[in-house]
Formats: sequence, structure tokens, C-alpha cells
Amino acid sequence: MTGYDPCDALIQAGLGNRVLFATDPEYEPRIETYWALNTRLHPWCLVQPENTAEVSTAVTALLGAGDGAGDWHIAVRSGGHHLAYTNNIDHGVTIDLGKMDQAVYDNETNIASIGPGGRWKNVYAELHKQGVLVTGGRDGDVGVGGFLLGGGLTYFMGRQGFGVDSVKNFEVVLANGTVVNANSEENSDLWKALKGGGNNFGIVTRFDMEALPDKELAYGIRIMAANYSSELVDALSHFTDHFQEFDDDALVGLLQHNSSTDLDVMMAAIHVNTQGIHNSSGFEKLNQIPPLVPDETQSMSLAAAAEDSQLPGNKWSAGATLSFKNDKRILNRAVELHNKFVQDLITALGPKTFDTIVFLQPLCKFFGDLSNKRGGNMLGIDAQPHNAIVWTGAVMVKSDQKALALAQTRMMAMLAELRSYAASLSGGNKLLFMNYADASQDALGSYGKANVEHIRSVAAKYDPTGAFQTRIPGGFKISRVDV
Repeated sequence: MTGYDPCDALIQAGLGNRVLFATDPEYEPRIETYWALNTRLHPWCLVQPENTAEVSTAVTALLGAGDGAGDWHIAVRSGGHHLAYTNNIDHGVTIDLGKMDQAVYDNETNIASIGPGGRWKNVYAELHKQGVLVTGGRDGDVGVGGFLLGGGLTYFMGRQGFGVDSVKNFEVVLANGTVVNANSEENSDLWKALKGGGNNFGIVTRFDMEALPDKELAYGIRIMAANYSSELVDALSHFTDHFQEFDDDALVGLLQHNSSTDLDVMMAAIHVNTQGIHNSSGFEKLNQIPPLVPDETQSMSLAAAAEDSQLPGNKWSAGATLSFKNDKRILNRAVELHNKFVQDLITALGPKTFDTIVFLQPLCKFFGDLSNKRGGNMLGIDAQPHNAIVWTGAVMVKSDQKALALAQTRMMAMLAELRSYAASLSGGNKLLFMNYADASQDALGSYGKANVEHIRSVAAKYDPTGAFQTRIPGGFKISRVDV
């Protein structure tokens, strides 16, 4: 016996060879694979199931452990990339799905069955061998499960909608250990709720995704000097409003302070054509901006692009998000506020002690139409009255939690000022994208009343005891939403 009731319950349930304690040599290296230093919490033990049956056994054992009087809880980890303390825990047990990382294609059904613990770069590499791809994450280090359950922005938005819109079936372990499938014909209410509803219902142990033929991307990154910000804003705003004309393209704007350079602020744009076409007319305005270094579009696989797009980790990190109407005035204000944010942190912390990044991504109204053609999701884009931009800010500091607290406070103030400015121009937008949201933000509540009510009713139906609200507290919980 270990003295930890939940860990002992796992051992007694026959999972002893799947459990890691801090005294085991594999424990700390596994903790160190979390992307950010501040999410490297230390649970009493980790359990690493290798199949759906073992997930069911683990859930049943953990929820039945102890007498209910202790103050301990359960976390579920897919890739460990989210910053909002959704995927790890100090006082309790983490169910680590990292060994459930399969990616298998069935050419008769055109379905790729993908484990929740895979990382996208590995998923793409495996499916590349089988001649297909799926619409998953752009950062190769991000895990499958959290990305899809939050919706997932991809390079294929213009044709395929959100990443989760390509999920034809979810295999789910419920709180009572029952395994169910959720698709358009079976448990269809759960199928729709899982598309953006996060971890409110059960643990997804397999995502069956519609596959696309494998094709090389035309991929490039244009790095620009900060004094061309108005030109970048013009290019991004124009692309967003004309996205349907360039629906094989993808464009992501970036604002950065990179401590490895001598520039206070730099800008970049990731530009991709998913059909492998170089010099797409969708990037005409972008290509008029002089690059700091040669911007040579390359033909590369999705796996290689995912490897190339990874954000460096191993820092104390925080992030948050909002969305606003596609309005060049608001975009220009976002640039100004980021510049001020960087200067404030240079004064407070020093220029070589931190990095920042702001992503600016199109969130077009027609994405909602694409989603609805595939059964709909929870994000509420179909009710969005205008084309919008998803703003995502992140700060990464090198020193300690104290410096992170200062940087995060400044970042949240920047977000609040930008939100207020957008509102003053009637340019606010409801969606707070779960994949990027801070723990303080109400991602689920931003989906709109009807979607909130659907998530709430489905959670009550499939988890009547509320285990995923109270015992597995990490993430964005419908029980905390007042809408």
C-alpha cells in the first residue's frame, strides 16, 4: 500500500504496471514534457492507460476511491500544452493518455482513428505513410484531445471548418466506466456537444476523423519590420473579408518580442496554400510588404509544417484570448497595445528575459455554414453577425513565477484595454476560443445561450453524478456558467 487511496485503488484494480510515483525514474521525465514550466505540477501518481478498457478501469477505480472526505481530485492529460491548468494536478492523480497515440487509416471508410494522447506532428507523420492527412493542429507539439474538444483552428478552415468538424465519431468513457460511441446516428446529442464542449462529459479515447488525400502544402513565413504594421493589418483584414475566394489558403499574423534577436518588436505572417500552389493570389497584399529575410515558399508535408511551427517551451508561460470584428482600427490598436506591453516588460524585466507572441487569425462568418453542413458544433459562429479576428496573446518568461505574475497582469490589462476599445467601435465579438483561453475567461459562456443549454443538458444526461464537474475540475466547466 502506498498511503494514497486513489493510487492504491488503481493498483488494486490491476493497473499497478501503469502507475508512476515520484520515486519512479520515469515520473519526473514525464512531468518535464509539459510545455510550460508552471504547468509541471506533481500529482501523487500518474496512471498511463494503454487502451480504452484501461481508461474505463482507471475512471471507475478513482471515482470509487476513499470515503469522499479527502481534498484530492483527478486531471486528464492529452498533450499537456494548454496553459490554464486543465491537464495536471498537485493533490490527486493525473490520467495521462500519452500512450494512446495511435493513428490508423481505414481506406474502405476513409476514416483515420486517432488516439487522444498523440501529438499532431506524430499523427501527421504516421498518416503520411498511409497517404492521407486530417485537419488537425498547426503546432506539432499540441496534443490531439484538447485541441479537438476545444474546436481547433487549422490550415484547412476555408474548406473544412474547424478541426473538430471532421470528427465523425467519438469513443467516450463515461464517469460510470461505460464506453459509448457518439456520432450522427448514435448519441448524436453527445456528438454535437463534444464539438467545442471540452471535458464536461467523459474521456474521449478515440477520434474517428474524415481523412483527406495527403498533399504537400505551399508553406512560408514572412518576417517583417515593425514599421510595416499598417500594411500587415491591411493584408490580414483584406484576406479575412475575402477568405471564401481563397478558401485553399490560410493566413496567420504574428506580433512578437523575441529575446533571441535585438529587435524590440517584430512581425510575421504564416501563409499556406493547402493545395501546394505557390504565389496564391490570396497573399497578394502580404507579398507587397518587404521581408526582413527572404520569404521562400516551400513545398512540404503537413507533418514537416507542424514540426516547423512549434512554439519553444520550457518557460513560465501564460496566455489569453478574445475576438473582435474585422476592423482595421481595432487591429491597429492591437499592434499599438502589444508594442506598449513589450516596452513595459522591457522596463520591468529586461529585454532578454521574456518572449511575447500575439496571433491574429481570421474567424469568418462562413465557417459556421461549413460547420453546420457537418452536423454543427458548439462555438456559435453561425450566429456571428460579421467576420471577426481571433486575438491570442501569450507571454513566456525565463526566470520564475514572480516574473510571470507581473507579465501576466500586464497581458490581461492589455487584453482588457483592447476589448474596451473594440466595444467602443461596436466591434466586440462573443467567442472566447477555448484552445487559447485563460482560466479566468468564460469560454463556454461565450458560445451563446442555446449552446450553453445544450452542453448543460448533455452533461447532466451522460454524467448525472457530476463527476466531470467536481472530481475532474480542470478545464472549462458548464456548472460554472451562468448564461
